[in-house]
Amino acid sequence: MKKLVWIDIGTHFAQEHESIFSSNLIFYSFIIRRFISSKLFKRGKFVTLKGLKEIISSRHKLKKNAQDFYSIFVEANSEIARKMKFYPKADLFFNLALTNNLSQSPSITKLYLGDGNALSQGSSIFLEKHNVNKNNFVAAFGVSTNDFFKELELYLSNQFSDYAVIIRLNCEGVEDDVIYSAHKYFGSKLQLICGSLKDVKGVKGPEALQRLEGFISENGLVFAKFYAPIYTWLEGHQAILGLLRKLD
Repeated sequence: MKKLVWIDIGTHFAQEHESIFSSNLIFYSFIIRRFISSKLFKRGKFVTLKGLKEIISSRHKLKKNAQDFYSIFVEANSEIARKMKFYPKADLFFNLALTNNLSQSPSITKLYLGDGNALSQGSSIFLEKHNVNKNNFVAAFGVSTNDFFKELELYLSNQFSDYAVIIRLNCEGVEDDVIYSAHKYFGSKLQLICGSLKDVKGVKGPEALQRLEGFISENGLVFAKFYAPIYTWLEGHQAILGLLRKLD
């Protein structure tokens, strides 16, 4: 079977990767915390009992095939990277910010902190993001998406005789550049895109999101919602399961 390369852009706390590959202790502890937060404190949306059973079932099926995955984490915030003990679980880890292709590359860029929080999942290289300001930032090593995916494709093609690519992304406004560049260099190897695209609209406007959605449709790319909230997990799991079955 082909190797499934999971490229996670904007890994943050890796909830999506952990929803499949973590230990049962970590997984069920997370589920319990989310349940309590949703039901007792009314923070966030949970899932139905049926949905939870399906998530557990899909997790079990995917985890049995863990040997077929090759995981690459890309996280811009060094503060998060230093604290996350599970980052070594990735086969490759890059502590860098992916930038658009109009930016100088490589560069030292400003990562503006979401709500001024050093560990925020909403930090962005774009001041247009609603929850950032110019006075709260950390330095990050910036590489354009074209440069990154060009080099990554060369590396992976030397590592594996055959592989397929899953992009899992939630990178606070650079999602469109990631998808355009990943498709440019991986071509038909790019089999699945998971994550959230809403920040493209928030940072670059509705026209940018429309162009991206048109690009995804025109190129026959598969997109599934799969980000931190648990109610997106089943859609992501099922899309990845479908790809596994297709490649088997």
